[in-house]
Amino acid sequence: MMLAGHLDDPLEDALLARAGWARDAEVEAHLGACSDCARRLAHAEAAVAAVALALPPVPPEGRLRARLFASVDRLERFTPMAPRLAALIDVAPDDARRALHALSEPEAMNAVLPGMRVLPLATGPRRATTSAVLVCLEPGGCIPRHRHLGDERILVFEGAFAVDDGRVVRAGEELHSPAGSIHSIPTVVGDAPCLCAIVGEGGIEVAP
Repeated sequence: MMLAGHLDDPLEDALLARAGWARDAEVEAHLGACSDCARRLAHAEAAVAAVALALPPVPPEGRLRARLFASVDRLERFTPMAPRLAALIDVAPDDARRALHALSEPEAMNAVLPGMRVLPLATGPRRATTSAVLVCLEPGGCIPRHRHLGDERILVFEGAFAVDDGRVVRAGEELHSPAGSIHSIPTVVGDAPCLCAIVGEGGIEVAP
């Protein structure tokens, strides 16, 4: 309720809302217009934070700790390569690092060819005309013969693939295809998927 034009009980609800509970639009609107109530809420939030920091830490249970670290390891395993991806698509390294988290669940990416899944990547202003995707190329999948209409680079994060001229491109390496070049990627090397990013200008066209 409101007393004398201020929040009473709803102030406690607003504190819970700031902590992640459902927010009340009317209460939030009042807080935006009433400096007194906003100040009271800020003091309450500071008190709650102080209590939380004063509590002794509780060590996580062993299995939970193991699951947590396994999850972090899976999400961040490509972090060392984030600066290279960031440079290719003109984004901050932290943005590239977060984008690479998608490779922890390649099955959620979009199927575009048999054995090939992709997920679009956002590019920065200096790469506004660039097409960029994360790619999962599964064993048995291939990229048919095509001609590059612009410059393209494939940066491999995990696994390897073979080019039709016999080259093998492995994790940590790049395949540079200049405009006008023609090739196919007929096979993934080994039994594990090849995870990579394809960054190119101008697109491609089917080649004989």
